[in-house]
Amino acid sequence: MSAIPVYVPTLQADKNDIQEFVRFIYKHEQLLKEYGAIKIQLNIDCNLALKKRRTNLLTPPISTYITKINKDYPIYSVERNDNNVELIERNSLVHDEADFWTSLSCLNNKQRQLNTSLMPNTSLFLEKQSHTRFDIHRVPGQSLLKLAGRAAVQKYTPCLKRAHEPGAIFPLTCTQQHLFSLDYHHEGGVHFWYIIPHSERRALQTLLDKQNISACLDHGKIFIDPTILEKYYIRYHRITQSPNEFVVLSAGTLSQCFTMHASYSESIVFALPSWIEEEHASISTASCRCDIPHDSLSITCDLNLFTRDLIEEYTTSNLDNVINDDLDIVTNYDTPMTAMSTPCNLDHNSLHGI
Repeated sequence: MSAIPVYVPTLQADKNDIQEFVRFIYKHEQLLKEYGAIKIQLNIDCNLALKKRRTNLLTPPISTYITKINKDYPIYSVERNDNNVELIERNSLVHDEADFWTSLSCLNNKQRQLNTSLMPNTSLFLEKQSHTRFDIHRVPGQSLLKLAGRAAVQKYTPCLKRAHEPGAIFPLTCTQQHLFSLDYHHEGGVHFWYIIPHSERRALQTLLDKQNISACLDHGKIFIDPTILEKYYIRYHRITQSPNEFVVLSAGTLSQCFTMHASYSESIVFALPSWIEEEHASISTASCRCDIPHDSLSITCDLNLFTRDLIEEYTTSNLDNVINDDLDIVTNYDTPMTAMSTPCNLDHNSLHGI
């Protein structure tokens, strides 16, 4: 088995595709499952319902840091700052992936700040716009989650994510209740994603257990150098996400990311029938190793509402009546391992007209 990484496939979407985004993703679900994620680039005719002005988003970075767990393994724990541990100054510029990971490998007994912040229930998309304009708020209600009822769907809201500086880190996570996820890059530097499909989760957990590393895989408690995944033949895939591009994560996928420059992005969860049929939804939180009460880990919905008959009816009415038109797929497996040129002069208080 080879662990040599390849980039996930890139799909091209037009204005009709994004009006029924969940249906569009369902049409390519087999590809999504295989790689754990896909990237979507928008045609010029796509119209997004974005805010022209934004409210005050001057949120400071969360006071969380990464520390190298073992000097022999480039695996990092994510913790609150320990005042007894020296902080390392970050580089003011990240040139490429190799530069980023080399800088982390020098941490040893020092800490480095993540330089990120999360703003739940915050979005740069306008709500309740014409269906000719894409609005991320509509995605959960287009998905299988609609079977849980309007009140439940309204609990699934966007989360705005800010990278404050070059080399900002979003550690390894899985979405709440192992749902699917849609991530939109608003502005700033390239995001470098590392995607571990659900099928590789057990292999990764076994590796960490053998190294006596007790870390939760779901809730941002660990960050892993991809050379470790390659060394132990754990399959993973890469994504370089630029502004105005979507990344879709399959149910149960593990992902981590760092940014080339400061940026804003946002994400929202949704469900396809396989979320129930393949038992992603019923995975217990009992195996979570976080010191967090299980009833406060995330929003959950009543799985008893997702009966087989209702799922079949939803699929027939909302997903199956699809015109099987051809779609260009760009397989960017040979993309160079350097940053693509994107707008990067993002200051701390501006989104350049958003």
